[in-house]
Amino acid sequence: MEQVISFLEELAQHNYKEWFDAHKGEYLKARDTVAVLAAEMISRLGAIDPRVRGLRVEDCTYRIYRDLRFSQDKTPYKTHMGIYVCAGGKKSGRAGYYLHIEPAADTFFLCSGLYNPTKEIVKSVREEIMLSGGSFDAAIKASKGFTLDWEGSLSRIPSGWPESPYKDYYRLRSYLVMKDLDRKYLTGDNLAARIVRDLKPTVPFCEILNRCVDYAFENDIQNEL
Repeated sequence: MEQVISFLEELAQHNYKEWFDAHKGEYLKARDTVAVLAAEMISRLGAIDPRVRGLRVEDCTYRIYRDLRFSQDKTPYKTHMGIYVCAGGKKSGRAGYYLHIEPAADTFFLCSGLYNPTKEIVKSVREEIMLSGGSFDAAIKASKGFTLDWEGSLSRIPSGWPESPYKDYYRLRSYLVMKDLDRKYLTGDNLAARIVRDLKPTVPFCEILNRCVDYAFENDIQNEL
């Protein structure tokens, strides 16, 4: 992973096509290194979360090229790489497991859960909290080494939800538990094994969230009939 980190650092300083084209070989090597890591993560995560079995690397990795159509920032390339392993792949809208590598910002982390779900899924998760808040709370607390991310949450409890010891969770609009990493973690031996070992306690949290996604999708189908 040292070459991946080095390439992304250089790209952040030279984010234009001419430099990228001249260093295309370095990019391809970095991309392939991340692909190998993704394949091993998929395999190992499949042993502890059956929902992610059978995924392909391309289901869980991202293009380096930025979508510039609606952005004022016209730099053409992302300066981070990520791997998102979830049932149905990265565009499925389901909860899963994510690795983020962004050396220029000194930002490396693991997270599990749902990022920016639809309002239908948020409603389904809030219903789960209403009915089984203790289990939801226990799954968060069982995610050893991870902390619940409150970024983007509502400042107040949304109206219409009953009083509960777990009412603060109604404020969430994304459902993520996160663990910060450092460069030493990423450049050590047996990286995929260590990542999956660390993610293992978060599997019950993802399973709860994915049941909520299932309910939301089922309701959508029923409403279309």
